Amino acid sequence: MRNRVIPIIVSVLLLGGCWDTRNIDQTVYVHSIGVDYKDGKVIAYIQLISFTALAKVEAGGGKDKATVSIGKASGDTFNIATDMIYRSIQQRVSWGHVKSIVFTKRALQKGLVADVIDVLNRYNEIRHTAWVYATDEPLSDLYAATPLLNTSSYYSVLSNPEEIFQQSSFIRPIRLNRLIATMDEKAATARIPYLTIDGDRWTENNKPKPMLAVSGVCFIHDYALQGCERRSDLQGLRWFEQKIRRTPIYIKQNGETVATLVVQKPKTKWSFKTKGGKPAVDIQVEAQGAIIEMRKHLPRKQLTKLAEQTVKQEINRLYKLSIEQRIDMFNLSEQLYRQRPNLWKKHENHGLIPLDNDTLSVNVKLIISASGREKLNYHGGD
Repeated sequence: MRNRVIPIIVSVLLLGGCWDTRNIDQTVYVHSIGVDYKDGKVIAYIQLISFTALAKVEAGGGKDKATVSIGKASGDTFNIATDMIYRSIQQRVSWGHVKSIVFTKRALQKGLVADVIDVLNRYNEIRHTAWVYATDEPLSDLYAATPLLNTSSYYSVLSNPEEIFQQSSFIRPIRLNRLIATMDEKAATARIPYLTIDGDRWTENNKPKPMLAVSGVCFIHDYALQGCERRSDLQGLRWFEQKIRRTPIYIKQNGETVATLVVQKPKTKWSFKTKGGKPAVDIQVEAQGAIIEMRKHLPRKQLTKLAEQTVKQEINRLYKLSIEQRIDMFNLSEQLYRQRPNLWKKHENHGLIPLDNDTLSVNVKLIISASGREKLNYHGGD
């Protein structure tokens, strides 16, 4: 009899370990956190998505209409604001699946990045691998902009920016842990992608379809916002981003676009020296490009020269903007600190070195390695 009772007791004890489990639809999952500031109050937003519908699609089931719920609360601090959300949410909240954090420009100007990070560092459920963005859009509108074809927001740019970056590399996404590491470096300037809502490019079922777009960069040094710039003014920035996979160059002659190249994995080298008693840098960009479009047949040398001039002009325009806005967009100060710390220490001011027109020299070496399936006619050119 005893031998029969013992297995039953053991089975009951093992089953007891499952009594506290909850089904996936009994918990709400925070997908993104938004932080705003207005009228002396911190405003916290949360975007909730349904993992139930996502699981059905992953299992090969039918696609349900994407559902997004948005919560909002305000308080004197970020922590107080998030606590207010619990009052009406009516289900247990899981913060373990937060994929992104979005700061408004007002929140960045108020210096809320440090406050938010302090809270997140003390709350172990949120991972520091979340993507970080900035915006000037109303966060309720930004979170309501779902992807095309009724796709879950789980696959939006808020949580999956790397795939887009690999296909068309320009503004590199940044994770929270990398942002913290960069802001903690005295000489470094962090770059946060800037989101807008694009309502003009897409329609769905003959209705305008607002879509999220990375339209610029906000620059932060020592947890303080330096400024935000538009994508169109930052063309030269891509030559200084790490792990650029694929980026296009539109080659112009006399103001007319004559060809398009796709450059893969460019390499940028920094070399520092002193000039007139001040730090100066020589930048060497090396890359290979493939021709995607050829609207005007040009000799190889001429096409290569025009492409190199395009890259050089982009870098020089960005450097001019850096001087005007007094923002180290290149992270030149960090490069000097890494390579020649004694020279950096001699000239730095709050971690940054002054920028002027004599600081930068740019050289570009570009090789056109492929022309696609169509063989180019260079009209006798090399």
